[in-house]
Amino acid sequence: MLRFITLILSSTLFFSTCFSQQNQKPLLTGDILKDLNNLLPQAEVTVDIFDGIKQSKRQAELMEKFKLGVQKNYDWFIDHTKKFENVRPLPYHPNLGLTEGEYIEMQRAMKEMESSSSGSEVVSILNNNIIISFKSRGRLAILDAVRIDLEKNLVFIGDHELNFTGKSDITNESNGLRSKWKGYNWDLELPKNISPDQFKDLENLNAKFYKLTIGRLEKNGKTFLQIKGKEFEKGKAKVSFDIPLVF
Repeated sequence: MLRFITLILSSTLFFSTCFSQQNQKPLLTGDILKDLNNLLPQAEVTVDIFDGIKQSKRQAELMEKFKLGVQKNYDWFIDHTKKFENVRPLPYHPNLGLTEGEYIEMQRAMKEMESSSSGSEVVSILNNNIIISFKSRGRLAILDAVRIDLEKNLVFIGDHELNFTGKSDITNESNGLRSKWKGYNWDLELPKNISPDQFKDLENLNAKFYKLTIGRLEKNGKTFLQIKGKEFEKGKAKVSFDIPLVF
């Protein structure tokens, strides 16, 4: 629940475009140690930062109306997401700020949105077969705080320890990445199993959420890496980043 609500609160939607160029990189095997070494070998790479979204004026208008609806009916929205926690998309309600037709149109538009690269950076991947770390600069300096412990299957972002939470296996192209892909996820969520009702008392909300996803896009064999971090202290976002990379 925290993952979904923080996604809405940050108004960050990631939709990756498809690529046509083919790469002869090995597909993932299911052996996490072998796959991580294939996905993140020692190398200096140029990464595209896919944190932009291509959208029409109409799509932007619908998203803005939706955001305003959520803000205006915030407590109701928390209850709505709690009631339909396992239902996607959320069932329509006028409090979402849209007509039912506009809501359907927005859902369709979300599937059609594509991410766009806002630039690129050079990143050094340091891999000694025990620890994978990174060396970068500028907008990607946060990567310097990331360490992947291959022996313990843990991820560290600074002092935060992320546990392995499972595999991703996307079997169709009807998704934001516009590609079938497989990958792995590590998460930290504090407090664990946070109640949606706690988001109603934002002034006293203290929470942390960090996530690292690493995968391979089937269409082009490229590595997809996404690092997210969000911290609330008494309801205010003290940390907030979402960095999707393709290389």
